[in-house]
Amino acid sequence: MADPFIYPETMIHPESGALLSRRRRKETVTYMGYSKEILVEGYFPEDDGDGVIIGSDHEVFDAALDEMKERFAEDTKRLAKGLRTAARLTQKEASLLLTGSPNSFSKYERGEAQPSWPTFVLLKLIAADPSLIDKIKAA
Repeated sequence: MADPFIYPETMIHPESGALLSRRRRKETVTYMGYSKEILVEGYFPEDDGDGVIIGSDHEVFDAALDEMKERFAEDTKRLAKGLRTAARLTQKEASLLLTGSPNSFSKYERGEAQPSWPTFVLLKLIAADPSLIDKIKAA
């Protein structure tokens, strides 16, 4: 559906008072360690300062974020199952050992939940060095 809003060519930045012009600019969207460069339309100053994004201009951000969330979920499923299997742990054992919650690995592997950033980093570290499981068990 087309955006019914008619965008003026310029506007004043609500905080800085700078003159902003309607144009496109590359922006980087990040989520849980993933990044994607997008071309976004909005109001931007002549320099690289802060701009203003309104209305349907947000859709490109939303699409990029949805794509990264999907990648993160798929990578988490593989990572959780792979390291748990390599460590010869049940889902419950891995959950209790690495997150303290009895069902987290089951949820990660099914894509029903996503780990926090620190837990995701821990999973990546263990995947790179499975001997860390023994150190965690001994702690």
